[in-house]
Formats: sequence, structure tokens, C-alpha cells
Amino acid sequence: MKKQFKKFVGYYLTFALLFISCENFEFGDENVNPNAVSTPNTGAMLTNVLRNTTGMVSGVNNTLLAQHVSEVTYTEDSRYENVQWNFDGYYTGSLMDLNAIINLVSGDPAKFASAGSSGMQIGVAHILRSYVITFMADHWGMIPFSEANQGVDNLTPKFDSMEAIYNQAFADLDAGMALLDGGGLSGDFMFNGSASKWRQFGNMVKMTMALRIADIAPGLSRTAFEAAWNAGVITANSDNMHYPYLVADDNDNPWQDRFETREDYASSDILLNHMVAHADPRVHKFFEPVAVKNPNYENRDPADGPSVVYHDVDGLTYAGMPYGYDTPGILQTAVSFITDSVIYDGTSAGGMFFTYAQVCFNMAEATSRGYQLPGDAQTWYELGINASMSQWGVSAADAATYVSAAASATMETIGNEKWIALYLQGFEAWAEQRRLDYPALTPATDAITGNGIPARYGYGANTASNNADNYNAAVAAQGADNQDTKLWWDTK
Repeated sequence: MKKQFKKFVGYYLTFALLFISCENFEFGDENVNPNAVSTPNTGAMLTNVLRNTTGMVSGVNNTLLAQHVSEVTYTEDSRYENVQWNFDGYYTGSLMDLNAIINLVSGDPAKFASAGSSGMQIGVAHILRSYVITFMADHWGMIPFSEANQGVDNLTPKFDSMEAIYNQAFADLDAGMALLDGGGLSGDFMFNGSASKWRQFGNMVKMTMALRIADIAPGLSRTAFEAAWNAGVITANSDNMHYPYLVADDNDNPWQDRFETREDYASSDILLNHMVAHADPRVHKFFEPVAVKNPNYENRDPADGPSVVYHDVDGLTYAGMPYGYDTPGILQTAVSFITDSVIYDGTSAGGMFFTYAQVCFNMAEATSRGYQLPGDAQTWYELGINASMSQWGVSAADAATYVSAAASATMETIGNEKWIALYLQGFEAWAEQRRLDYPALTPATDAITGNGIPARYGYGANTASNNADNYNAAVAAQGADNQDTKLWWDTK
């Protein structure tokens, strides 16, 4: 146990030295005994991991890349200014905590029993580690995993292939879900220690991973997808998995914080124009009407900036912010924004991990691929549309009208409708658009870097300098370290 605790401390110190630039630190009270031994709180570690997922489910950059929102004044992110993105915080934060939970509880179950049963603690840690590591891989591609978080034992971990990461994540999910015994779990404000909910979450991760690799590893994709469905996934909107944001500032929806000082994330004209063109009743649920319609922005000379297209829908006026322009020169009051229910509340929207609509569109695609599952693509496709409508409070009658006019289920229409249903689930929307190439989005008009919509994140500068040999090996295997290199599963 003493060896494990020293290794846990080593994790923290090592990664602090590896990844944090020179800063000023306060070293605390000099009267504190530096030789005193404390017991790590595994329940607090789990809480910390869950708190860190807010940026994953409500990330701005991914939402911009999915073209669900547009920037109004400072448009650099939607024009791909930042090529290098650091992944250091995942290793010093969530992955370090999850590995510590697994190692500490495995080494001395009785000592950490106050935080829940060993099965629940280790099982949930395995599930969440699979979620975090595949989230990272789906951004950067090859990353350290099998040799990561070893502290001083390995300061330069190798980069694992995405295939190896996915294979290990599948194995960890199965192992984690098998351990869940319902024996209590401290620090779990997501599911309050419910083994069934964590098992369902694990199967949702598994289903999502399975479909992600459908074009590169069809056999494994089918096996894993069918197993996830048969083991139990979300089956109704009441099961939707939403981060439990509070109204209070200490744990509120990140979108609310982003609008406290300035309004710079408006509705994208790409999404809004598409929805209006198809008479989508979710327009009223996704967007706020414009405050002031400005005719001077309509049909502008391109030299003056992009034009705003105004739409009258049921007596209300909507307009999307033109996406990806350098200096659009448009006032915030003249375009629509994310609905107030997300920006100023967000306790039930804007932070979804997984939804029933996602499951339905996953099933529509999987059945069209011939996986052995109940139903058919058309049925699941329509169920997905209706689930999204219901999720956002659209009436059954309006949903039925929309479904009756919708095009039949094909891979393209499934992808298009899934993109809409993933509104504000920025990471999932960006990942699925890259994988399917639907909808057929175009890059930012005034892109700063790259040759298209970013296909991945570039590695951070510290990664290239601190782990040069393994970084170079990863680049040689994967491709140039830029945003245009496609990931392993992105075959189209």
C-alpha cells in the first residue's frame, strides 16, 4: 500500500514537471508536517473526474467545428486559428485520478471501503477511463495510453495506435461493467451509485465506439454494437444522460458563463438556414428570435461583409450568424442566439452525454449496415426524429408533420438528421460529421489554417518537445501533425 501511495504522488509530481510551464506557486503553511501521511479520498477523485467532464460535453470549439454556432466578433476559433491543442490536463487530471482509484482500491480494498464497494469504484473508473481516452483519441489520434501515467517509471511514454486504444477501451468497458455490484459509490453525483445506470452509460460508450469504427473494423463494430444493444442502452428520453448542472455559479452550465461578459456565440446560419428550409419546428426551441431586424445587412456588397438572411417563421424573425468570416461587421442584436433556456438555465439542456435520439439514429445506421438488430432503418430513423423533437419540447402534431415530409432513410439523411439532433453536443456532432461526411459542410470562408474542416487536433508544443522520439514515431505512423490528417476510423 505504501508503494502504491508513493506511486500516486509520483504521478502528480512527474506530470507537473512534464507539462506545466514556469509559474509562481504557493507552498502552503510552513508549520504543516511534511512527513505526515494522508489517505487519498477516492470518492473525491471520482467527483473531480465527473466535474472535469463539463468541458467535454459542452465544449465550444467542437460546437464551432460542427457549425452549430457562429462567432460574432472574435471569429478566430471558427476559422481554425489554433492548430496545436494540449492534452496534458487529461493526464494530470481525469486519467491520473481514475488510474489512482483503480490502483489504490485494488491494492487495499478495505482501506477505501468508505467510498463504496471495490466493484463499483473500480468498475466505474474503468468505464470513465474508456470514455475519456477514446474522447482524446478521437481528437488527436495516436496518444500515450498503455505507458501513460507511470510517474517516474516512464517519463516518455509511447503513443499507442487508435486501434490499440479502442481495443483496450472495449476490454476495459467489459471488465468495468462486469464489476458493478451496486455496493455503493461515494462522490457519484451523476447516477448516485446506481449500478444499472453506470452499466447503461458503459453500453452507450460501447455503442458509440462501435459505430465510430464501422468503416475501418466492420466485424468488431458489429459484434460490439450488438452486444451493447443487447446488454441495455437508453430506451427513452427519460433515460437521457445529462450532466447535472445547477443554477448556482459553482456548477452551472458553461454556456451561461460564456454569456456573462459578452455575447459572441450566435446561431450558425448553416444550421438555422437548413432547418428553416425543411420547416423544422425545432427552430423555435434551438434559437431565440432576433432582437432587431436590420435590413442593411441583407443583400450586402461582399466588400461590406457577409449578408444576413432573415426568416419569418410563425410570426417570429430568425437569422443565423454568417459562419467563418474574418470581419463580419454584424451587431449581436441582428441575429439569433442559442435559446435562453440553455444560456440562462441549462439544467436540462446543453450538456448531454447521450440521448435516446442518438440511439435511434445509431440503430438506423446499424440496421442499414445489416447488423442483427430489431427493426429497420426507416423505423429507427423516424423514431430518432421524433425522439429529438420530444427532447426539445416540440408537440407530437408538429413532429408528425415534419416526419411525414422528411426524405426516406439513407446514410445521408440519417447523417443529416443526426447532426441536427446532436445540437450542442459538439464533440459527438463533429465526430459523426467527420466519420459520415454528412451533412456536406464546407470550411470556414476565411479559414486561417488548413485545407478544410479540421479532421483532428494537432499535438501541443510541449508534447513535441518533451517526448520527441515517441512524438516523431507517432507522426511517422499517423501522418503530418496538422488538422488535415484524418484519424484511423475516418476513411471517407
